Amino acid sequence: MAKNIVFPYVTFNRFVDEAIIKKLSLFYDNIYIGDGRFSIISGVSKLEMNEENQSLFYENAVWSFLKDNNVVKTYPYFKDKFEGQDKEVLELTKQLEKLFQKERTNGNFPKHPSEEQLAEMKKEYFNHFFLTHDLSIRLDTIHLRKLDDLAEYYPLLRTYDTLKSDDKKSQVIQFVLNDIPEPDYNTSWDHIIEFRTDEEIRNKYLALTNWINKVSNSNSKLSEIKEEYDFLYSEYIKHFKLHKMKFNNSTLEVIVNSTANFLANMASGNYVSSIKDLFQFNIKNANLLQEEAKLPGKEIAYIFHSNEKFK
Repeated sequence: MAKNIVFPYVTFNRFVDEAIIKKLSLFYDNIYIGDGRFSIISGVSKLEMNEENQSLFYENAVWSFLKDNNVVKTYPYFKDKFEGQDKEVLELTKQLEKLFQKERTNGNFPKHPSEEQLAEMKKEYFNHFFLTHDLSIRLDTIHLRKLDDLAEYYPLLRTYDTLKSDDKKSQVIQFVLNDIPEPDYNTSWDHIIEFRTDEEIRNKYLALTNWINKVSNSNSKLSEIKEEYDFLYSEYIKHFKLHKMKFNNSTLEVIVNSTANFLANMASGNYVSSIKDLFQFNIKNANLLQEEAKLPGKEIAYIFHSNEKFK
């Protein structure tokens, strides 16, 4: 079952400058963003590029590239997300109404604020702004779940008040996500997409999500799941290092022996044996890859390899 994150992109930030986007792309299948948030860059192709708008052209190009490679997806504005008698929807809608009411009635700001007052006003404004967006994103997430019960959707929230969750799977995903590396700003999207689409890496990712599903549905406490996770991670690192040493030594042995045999057979005209030596090299490597798939802690191998690649 695909795991997707609903991202509260705000237009005063450049999407490509959101540092967390690359990190999220290493764990979630897709990053969902409301299509209305890209109204600024969606029509940029109609403009003539100049120094003032060239950043919009760049962002539009990156955005199109990520859509084409299934990293990000958009969803429309849901007019009916406020409808229904779902308890959570009613509560979130009520909170939104209170925030909008507070915004309409809060007009007691000084005409000439001091620096301290101005700082407090900015703090209050941004807290209100992000809290409003978080509540809206949670409503969008609930609606996406209703529309697609073959995938999982999780909201990315920016304010502390909306971070609390009693859902066990969400909590497991959170501590797993903490160990996913945040690629450097200069890491290219091509590099990340190549990693995401690698078949071997993809299998490791599926093993991780399968483990998350299994432990989330178990009777284990969250603390016990975290202990199991830490144990599996430690076991995998230990055995992978031993395996890697064996792999490197075995590969060197195969290269030396195969090369010597290959050259000797070629010199004597024994082409059949030369071809067999090359096959032996591939079989040896295939056996070592099979051994890696059996290493203890393989359920969380994806975490280790993503850190090896991007940390």
